[in-house]
Order: sequence, then structure tokens, then C-alpha cells
Amino acid sequence: MKIRLLIFITINILIVLVWISYLFCIQILDIHNFKETIELRQNPSKDIIIPDRGNIYDTNGKLLVSSIKYYQIDIDRNLIGKYCKKNRSKNKIYARIAEIISNNSDLNEKKILKKLNKKPLNSCIFLSDNISEAELLKISEKFHQEKIPGLVKTFSKIKRTYPYGKLGANFLGAVKDMEEGNNNSRESIYKVAGSCGLEVTFDDELAGEIGWQETIYDANNKRIPLVFLKEKPANCGNSLYLTIDNDLQEILEGNLNNGLKEYKAKKAIGIVMEPATGAILAMSGLSSKHMSAAEIRASANMPVSFMFEPGSTLKPITALLAIEENMYKPSDKIDCRNYHIIYKSEERTIKDDHKYNFLSFKDIIAHSSNVGISKIVEKIGSKALYERMIAFGFGHRTSSNIAGESSGIFRKLKNWQGFSLHSISFGQEISTTTLQLANAYCTIANGGNVMQPYIVKEIKDENNKIIKTFKPKKLRTISDKRSLNTLKQFLKAVVDYGTAIGTKSDFLEIAGKTGTAEKTIYGSKGYAEEKYTSIFAGFFPVDEPEYVIVIVYDEPDYASYSYYASNSAVPTFRNITTNIIHLPQSEIICDLKEKKKDFIFAPNVIGMTREKAIEVLKKKNILFTIKEFHPNSIVVNQFPKPNTSFDKSESVIVILDKEKQEQPLRTFDYEMPKLVGQTLRKAINTASKKNIKLIAKGNGIIISQSIPAGTKTKYGEKCIVKAN
Repeated sequence: MKIRLLIFITINILIVLVWISYLFCIQILDIHNFKETIELRQNPSKDIIIPDRGNIYDTNGKLLVSSIKYYQIDIDRNLIGKYCKKNRSKNKIYARIAEIISNNSDLNEKKILKKLNKKPLNSCIFLSDNISEAELLKISEKFHQEKIPGLVKTFSKIKRTYPYGKLGANFLGAVKDMEEGNNNSRESIYKVAGSCGLEVTFDDELAGEIGWQETIYDANNKRIPLVFLKEKPANCGNSLYLTIDNDLQEILEGNLNNGLKEYKAKKAIGIVMEPATGAILAMSGLSSKHMSAAEIRASANMPVSFMFEPGSTLKPITALLAIEENMYKPSDKIDCRNYHIIYKSEERTIKDDHKYNFLSFKDIIAHSSNVGISKIVEKIGSKALYERMIAFGFGHRTSSNIAGESSGIFRKLKNWQGFSLHSISFGQEISTTTLQLANAYCTIANGGNVMQPYIVKEIKDENNKIIKTFKPKKLRTISDKRSLNTLKQFLKAVVDYGTAIGTKSDFLEIAGKTGTAEKTIYGSKGYAEEKYTSIFAGFFPVDEPEYVIVIVYDEPDYASYSYYASNSAVPTFRNITTNIIHLPQSEIICDLKEKKKDFIFAPNVIGMTREKAIEVLKKKNILFTIKEFHPNSIVVNQFPKPNTSFDKSESVIVILDKEKQEQPLRTFDYEMPKLVGQTLRKAINTASKKNIKLIAKGNGIIISQSIPAGTKTKYGEKCIVKAN
């Protein structure tokens, strides 16, 4: 009995000693490396919260660039195994998981099932890192509804999305993924940074600020919600609202794309600007090489980077100096026959494509005579021409803050050669960008103000609060109103009967200048054969210009004579102009018609005899129509009503009858129709029949009108409508 008791005590002592030794090894010696696991359980780690990158919108609030977050999903098959011991079979759960994920994403059900059954079966298996936020929400909801465990989701990446595809890809730019390792985080710090275009120029505004939250996870990899855990919310990036008008951008790119194919050019470049402010309304550069949208976004922004000799589009600047100094009157004749000049031992003959004898100063610009402008520039001199070119903005960047902008090439005055004065006068020995040339023509169009071009109108935060506004900025003023108005008439003559007659419109006055420039041979002083740059720079309407447009074709087809600007850049300009003025929101034609109208007030002839009424109307030179229902009657009504303004070209309708109308005459002839619910085009039609002028804001269906339906309106009254 004592022996058995002794054995029992001994065994227990040994067990206790072994257990103490085991606990010592675990807790003190950490033979299983539990220390790191314990620290993870007890000490919070930081999970990084990735902010939403800001969006980019056009001037009317149309979304041009946005972002979608993508997530990685894994399945913890260890949790699935534990779940299946208490519930149903693992195969059925795997089948259901594959079905849920495939129904709510692009993943294939069979491939998911194959991955889920891959050995070892108790590990966590990767399924995809390309699940969008919307897809993840649906998948998570299904897992929660059916109480299926094991779904592990982690942030993967951000992708920029472009609702209009390639539209504006040149200036919008692209982003790149960046990751920075962080040992204190469960995952690397993921960043998206701009790599080119507006994405890189305004990267600090668009990026936002990364946030974090402290986390502690349990053995099942679930976050434990503890109140003492800290967090810093992510700040979403601000959004850009551009000066770009999406409708104009579509018009510009569509016409450039057509021209690129038709004229077999290497490049097609165009800019549309608002001359009064310097706002860029549309900008595009297309290449004949087939490029994906991503490649276009990552490539150079041609309107601000591609340099070319501007050719004859510079002649108006030379002419302006002569106008300012009253060197010539517009009608003065200048000898435009071949011009032989000698500098030191060198000789040069300047000639025109078409032979001229004598041309007026105005016609030298209209017909683009190199000889004529060369003789004019000799009176101006090198110093004055150089200073004016610099003042217009050639040879340096425009301060537009657009990524990748070139300064162009314009040598300092001390580096000019013997024939430089003549060459520069008609656009040789100088290289410019489309933006520089467009801004120079904005200066001509707006009365001499050199504006700073800009493409971003506002920056707003995630709550749509304006953070920063970009306003028009005048850099300097050149020339005077009289000289510029004279130059405008010269440029109008270019369109009316000169080299750009193909642009002429029956209802719109346009001014501009063609340029057919030879291309220099790289590394040489000479010019390449059969290689040209075709340019047209113009603006409209001439009196109060609203648009400046510059079109450039690089190396258009020589065999079909497309290299002449009049055969390529001019037709493209005309098509763009036609498209713009026919936009539903365009008021150009309405405004021009309105300006041509001569409004007068209708005299009161009610109660007068036929003879007296006719006498009054004739005395005021007013057209009229008589409607007489009985002889020897008096005027009982008239349209328009007395003291109502109307266009003098319209007739006053005079109604004669025996007695006055029993009902009182209506004070107004027109009643505001209901426009809400109509398309913008139909609303314009309806309003015009009532002689009501619409001022449209937005596109699509009318959602509001400033004058309620049924309200009595006056002739020519304006109504503001909003469309969406």
C-alpha cells in the first residue's frame, strides 16, 4: 500500500515538474516563438486607409475622370473547415462560394472552384485582386446573408476611369501606382501619383491625404472593436473643374480625326480659346499612329509641346507694327514682284507662290505675299520686330501651368543673321507651339491684351466647397484699338477674298490667316522637300470675338495639294465653326440677328380713321398691313400693341371695323409657353414662335424656366432655362 502511494506521489511530482518545465520553455524561453504572436494580439497595428483621388470635370460639370477602388479577395479555408464540421458539407459550401463570387464579378465559377480545392485545404487561398468596390459590396452582402465565413478582403489598387474614353486624353494625363513598405502595417502604403498631364500638374490637389486606424485581430483574423483604438480619417482629394467644354472638345477631336485621315497628315493639332479671358475651351493633338487611350494619356501633349514654324500666320504681327506707325494706308500699293536682296556676299530672292505686280497693303495680308511683307518689315526694323514678338509671347512659355509646355525657339536679337529680319516677318527662323500662336491671336482679337492661358477654372473639395478659383489674368497690353481694328479688317479680307476664302460664311464674319510653312531638316539650315506644316489661325465674330481657333496639320499629303493650308486647315476650321454655332446652347447667330435688328416702338393708331392711321405709319417709315372688315370704319386693334418695341423690318397689322371691340384689348400679344420637360432644341423652336429669346444653361431636357408658363411676355423678352 505504501509502495503504491509512493509511486503515485512520485508520478505526480514528475508530471508537475514536466509541466513547470514546459511552461518555463514556452513563457521564458519561447521555444514556439509565441512572443511575436502575443505582441500582435496585444499591441495594435496600423491599417492604412487609402483616400479617394479627386475627379476632373469639364466647365459644365460633366465628369471626365474618376476613380474606382479595387480589392483583393481570399478565402480562409481553415474557417470554412471549422464551419463545415457543425453544418453542411465542404463541397457544397465551396460550390456556393464559387457561385456567389462568379455571379457578382467577372471571375469564372469553375476556376474559382478549382482554386478552392487546391491543396493544402486548410490554407488561405487567393482568388482575385481585381474586384471593384461595387462587386465586393454585393459579394460581402451575400456571404453575410447566408452566414458563410472565410471571406478575407483587402485593398488592392485604384484605377482611373474615363467616361468619354480617349476624349481629352492628351491634357488629362495619366497616373502611376506607387507602394512604400511599412513594417508597422499589415500591408504596404499604396499611393497613386500623377505621371503626366493635369494629373501630375495638380497631383497635390487630387491625391488627398492617407489615413490610418489601429487594429487588433483575434485568432480568427477578425478585427476586435476596442474603444481605446485610435484612427485618423483619410482626406479625399480635391476635384478639378476645367475651362474645357466637353461639347467643343468632341467637335474639335472629331474634325481633327477626320482631317488626319483625309489629308494623310502625321499629326493634327487644334486649340479653341476664349480670347477675352485666355480660357482654353478645347485642346487636342492626334497622331496618325494607332495608339491606345493609355498610350495617348502617357504621350506628349502636342498643342503645348510640338513646335513648328508658323509661316505666314506671323505676317499680321509684322503688319500691325506698320499700321501703328502709319507707315502705309490700307490702300497704298507696294511692289510685290520678285525681290532680290544682298547681304555681304550672300544673295537671296524672295518670291511668292503666285506672281503679283503691285498689291495694296491690305491685300498683301489677304493674298499672303512674302515679297510685300519683306519690304514692309524693312521699314519696321529688327529691334521693333524682335520686341513685339517677345511681347506677343514667342520664345517663352505662356505661364499656362500645363505640364510639358515648350517655350518655342526664338533667337535673341544679337544672334539674328543677315536675312533673319525678312525670314521672321513671314514666319521662318522661329518655332512656336499651337498654344503660343493661339494666345497671340487672342491678343489680336481681344483688343491687345496678352492673357495668361488657363485650363482649370475651380478646385473643389469632396463637399463641393470651392477651395480655389482661377480667374483671367492680363499679363500686359500691346498696340491700340484703332490699329487692331484695322488689322481685323485685313484678316477679314483673308477670309472674304484671300487665301482662306473657303472659310467664308454667309451669316458670320470670320477673320484669320493661313500659313503653309516649309519644314526644316533636323541638324541642317535647309528645308525638306515636299514636307510642310499647314496652319490656319482665326477668330469669330470679327467685331466681338468669342472664339479663337488654331488648326495645325503636320506633313499633310503633298500629292493631293493638302499641304496648302487653304486645302486642309481652312476646311477643318470651317467645319468646326459650323458645328459650334449650331450647338443648342450657342447664341452667336441669335445675337448677330438681334444686333442687325432696328427696334422701334409701335405708335398708337387705335381709334383713328384709315387715312389718319396710314399717315402716321408712313411718317415714321413703318411697314404696315391693313385688314378692313367694313368701309368707313376706324382702327379697332393693332399688332404689335401701342408702345411695344418691335423690329422695324416687320409690319404692323392694322385692323379696321365699324365698332370698337367689346372685350378689352390685351396688353401683351405673347404668352410664355411651358418649356419644362421639352428637349432644349424643341424648347428653342417653341420659344422662337412666340418671339421669346432663350438663354440656355446646360444640355438635354429643360428642368426649369425663369418665366413661368402662362405669363404674359413682351416681344423679344429673354427667358433663362436650365437643362439637364
